[in-house]
Amino acid sequence: MIEFIIYALKTIIALGIFALVYRFGLLKDVNFRARRFYLLNAVFLSFILPLLSFNFNIFSPGESSPLGSFVLEEITVYSDGLKSIGESSKVPFSEIILYTYILIAALLGFRILFQLIRILSNTRRLRADNMGKLMVYRLPLESVSFSFFRFVFIGKTPEKGDMEKILAHEKIHAGQLHTLDVLVMEILSVIFWFNPFIWWYRTEIKNVHEYLADEGALDEGFNRKSYQITLLEHLIGSASLSITNNFNYSLIKNRIAMMNKEKKGRKNIWKLFLLLPVSAMLIIGFACTEKVDTDAELLSNKKNEAYYEPAYQEVDVMPEYPGGLGELSKFVARNIRYPEIAQKKGVAGRVMVQFVVDKNGNVVTDTRKFKISGKSNFEAPGEEKLFNEVFVVSYSPDDETEKDDLEATQALKDEAVRVISTLPKFSSPAKKDGKPVAVALTFPINFALQ
Repeated sequence: MIEFIIYALKTIIALGIFALVYRFGLLKDVNFRARRFYLLNAVFLSFILPLLSFNFNIFSPGESSPLGSFVLEEITVYSDGLKSIGESSKVPFSEIILYTYILIAALLGFRILFQLIRILSNTRRLRADNMGKLMVYRLPLESVSFSFFRFVFIGKTPEKGDMEKILAHEKIHAGQLHTLDVLVMEILSVIFWFNPFIWWYRTEIKNVHEYLADEGALDEGFNRKSYQITLLEHLIGSASLSITNNFNYSLIKNRIAMMNKEKKGRKNIWKLFLLLPVSAMLIIGFACTEKVDTDAELLSNKKNEAYYEPAYQEVDVMPEYPGGLGELSKFVARNIRYPEIAQKKGVAGRVMVQFVVDKNGNVVTDTRKFKISGKSNFEAPGEEKLFNEVFVVSYSPDDETEKDDLEATQALKDEAVRVISTLPKFSSPAKKDGKPVAVALTFPINFALQ
């Protein structure tokens, strides 16, 4: 989840920078092939360059800060058997965001699917005229003409002369595979719907498709003014999947303006090389997030030359528990019991249990030793320790009870350790610099008298 957010942020930055260069360098250029090449490659590079690094220091839910240990949501166990899970009983904010993202993406995906079904339905329902490489379908109830790959849909049968102009226009869409561009942008707009630049690129690429098709049709020898009249009368659309709303008068106005514009700048191919310095700048910017991980070196025991695995208190991505951290708290709540001896003696307190999730996602309870380094909320800065099991890192007695019974207190600690030791395997381990690593976590369990 965190990796995707970081990646998405980088794509927004990259798309924005490329769009800014396009706005001031190519937006008014009449070399439409160059503009299409730039836009498509800008999108491609914006989604490839961010893969160079994921080392932004963004923290997962449940982390306190890079300077402290990872403290999970506290649960409270009452002596009468009731249990509460802090805020975990509510839907975490991160899950709300995730469900919202999935819902909107699903709705956009269904919209594309519906339009594809509509197109396929028209190809089955209507009779096709085979005109060379194009399959032409008449839409008697529609007023817009559009194409999808080699399928051309023409609304309200035009006169012969107009028909030739429309076919010439749609032939360019089919020959230059404009529908493929549109499909790619539609898919990206579903996955990255929250990225405002995706929608801008999606629209601008469609506009350039229309400029290219108009240019190609006029190159066939049609009179410019006559072609423009046909354009207005029959609303020649685009290769877009959004077949019912891809036309607007603002675009028609721009298309006519581009047709009337002098073509002296059509050879400005050098502007395409703007992709190179912008890409280099982004590579340097993203690569600067790389950092040397001095903590990644294994620590050795000089006596027996054994190597200890590092367990980090600072990671880029937290380990994922099956169902989320809320399910982890629920598992502990279902399985923990208030020790009978502590109930009888009226002892209550908060137990802070620390444990390691290794690089395979297992909770460490065996004989392997881990070296934990870093500044913790419960230790002096820089203090290091070895441990190979779940253990209690701190205990705070309840101020109201003020009972100090070693046997009852130990029972509370033992019960907390027992439950944490039975945690099932995490679905994915923690990650640091893109690699799976072991991480130290702290789970607070509050035993309270009811």
